[in-house]
Amino acid sequence: MSNKFAILSMDIEDWYHLYYFISKADKNYSMIDGFTNYVDLLNKYNVKTTFFVLGELAEPLKKEIRYAISCGHEIACHGYTHTRPIDLTIADFKAELIKAKHVLEDVSGKEIVGYRAPCYGIDTERYKILSEVGFKYSSSKMNVSGHPLYGEIDLSEFDKCIDGVYKKDDMMEFALSTEKFLGKTIAVSGGGWIRLLPWNTLMKPLIKKNLKNAECYTLYIHPFELSKKQMPKVNGTGLLTNVRARTGLGKVEGRIEKLIQMLKENNFEITTFANARQELMKK
Repeated sequence: MSNKFAILSMDIEDWYHLYYFISKADKNYSMIDGFTNYVDLLNKYNVKTTFFVLGELAEPLKKEIRYAISCGHEIACHGYTHTRPIDLTIADFKAELIKAKHVLEDVSGKEIVGYRAPCYGIDTERYKILSEVGFKYSSSKMNVSGHPLYGEIDLSEFDKCIDGVYKKDDMMEFALSTEKFLGKTIAVSGGGWIRLLPWNTLMKPLIKKNLKNAECYTLYIHPFELSKKQMPKVNGTGLLTNVRARTGLGKVEGRIEKLIQMLKENNFEITTFANARQELMKK
């Protein structure tokens, strides 16, 4: 394996799971077609990745999940209902984890070893439960302070494998990629960041800067960002929220293709989290 690796992950949730649309969106309208669209895009470049799937979508997306697996991609867990762990009691969070892991293993036919917290909203107390229920890695740490949705994880007891990757016993944490800009930390790892911010004048230079020194690069995006459908407007939400949810949707596919080229030019091996963990455990 290369000394540098990248994982271009996707969180499998629908557009109505967005935190600011909770309880207001029409759940009968789906943009989950972006899941298969992304699989096909990655297949075009012979790239494998990890999909963090919501447990409540496992059965409805059985066909799509098995298609992704047949293409060599990894299925991991994104919780069951997309409720932030910090909004659940310890007992309820553990129950959700076990339920989600079980249903995903039943649908995929494979052991589910990876987890990502919805909205990165997890704290240290709940994080400890991950290994208790059988997870072997997580990608839930976002080093962006002050974000209203993100939680804080204390990894002081973990050893650093490489920059951005931490290990304690059998558990490994892959932090999301960030860079400093005008004194603030910006995620250069996808989601709304790669969609909303200007590409040529901001995101591309920041990603390029990150890749010069990084040993691990992580991307996260969502199916709605690669859907061929139009996102509906949601009553009861403000103008800013509606604009934020839609801006840049048609540009994501092209930006991912440019990102793949940048990663290859910088000699990153693009792989799955499970494969990266397996290699790093040998060190």
